[in-house]
Amino acid sequence: MCGRYSLTHSAEAIAARFDVDALRGYQPRFNVAPTDTMPVVRGGDKTDGQRELSELRWGLVPFWADDLKIGSRMINARSETVANKPAFRAAFRRRRCLVPNDGFYEWVELDGKKWPIRITVGDDQIGAFAGLWESWTDDDRVVETYTILTTAAASVVADLHNRMPVWAPEEHWDTWLNDDEHAETTLTSMIEAFPGDDVAYWPVSRELNRPGPDDPALIEPIDDKRLPRRRL
Repeated sequence: MCGRYSLTHSAEAIAARFDVDALRGYQPRFNVAPTDTMPVVRGGDKTDGQRELSELRWGLVPFWADDLKIGSRMINARSETVANKPAFRAAFRRRRCLVPNDGFYEWVELDGKKWPIRITVGDDQIGAFAGLWESWTDDDRVVETYTILTTAAASVVADLHNRMPVWAPEEHWDTWLNDDEHAETTLTSMIEAFPGDDVAYWPVSRELNRPGPDDPALIEPIDDKRLPRRRL
């Protein structure tokens, strides 16, 4: 699964990466947790002016749900079943998005303690997870939410966890956002395109075990050679 990730770049850098207007007031995030509000990319092709960056709540709430709390259990959607599962199938057909990020976390156990491992693709670059979004309404509010698609872990990270987010290469962004007819084919292509040779990971502070802390020190490497790491 993907239960924590980061987006540590500036609002201007994120906007430039996705060819969208910058989000006013966005601050870099080192420890994004479920139910946090974060930027996602929605809309059309970058050339038609319809692509947009919006702030949504992490944890998809189906439009038919009775309670917003269900979102805390819907932070991920399995790519193998997303086209048919009732909670996600409507969003998969019509409401796909990209989730900007520059790393995510998994946990390993050492000496009876859980240690977070930071995983990145490329050299400090902003990338995108494949996501879905929904709009949920009750009597007096509209809440827009999102989920991150996951798939079986590639061999390069399989020792850390058996699942990982679906990484969306830039060449698939427009198709994922726009082409309803070929959504399943595009999803398969993105899974197969995961760049294993460009992946690094290292152990970081156990402060990440809590959703509250959020500062640059959280992503600094921990000097313990017993914990897994992979350098580019």
